[in-house]
Amino acid sequence: MSEQIIKKWTEAFNNADWETVASLYTDDTVGSDPTGATYTGREENLANDKIWRNTFSDFSFEFGEFIQSGNTCAVEMQVTATMSGEMEMPDGSKIPPTGKTHTMKACQIIESENGQINNQRMYTDMVSMMTGFGVMPS
Repeated sequence: MSEQIIKKWTEAFNNADWETVASLYTDDTVGSDPTGATYTGREENLANDKIWRNTFSDFSFEFGEFIQSGNTCAVEMQVTATMSGEMEMPDGSKIPPTGKTHTMKACQIIESENGQINNQRMYTDMVSMMTGFGVMPS
């Protein structure tokens, strides 16, 4: 079941179908993104998703093997995207788009409840990501 939720979430995220993305979160969803920041509740998670989608475009997700245990599902994947929007930094400054496309490995882990995500964690190598998009020197 959770495998289908991950696939539905990535498809909706790709298409900026925010109504579907929102419907996949429980009211009290807890999520963390590759920066390590934590977001609580449907609205905070949705706002964070929109920031990522506004910074990067042309997303594609290539899934590896899904591992399911109870209500928890994990999948390693390759994510390809283009940095086509500004990247907002924690201090409020903004890095202009580089226009570079980069492929990176990532891992998504979700816990689901009644067909919705109630905990989501996304991991990637941020140094590889930032150098791949040309934000940091290699």
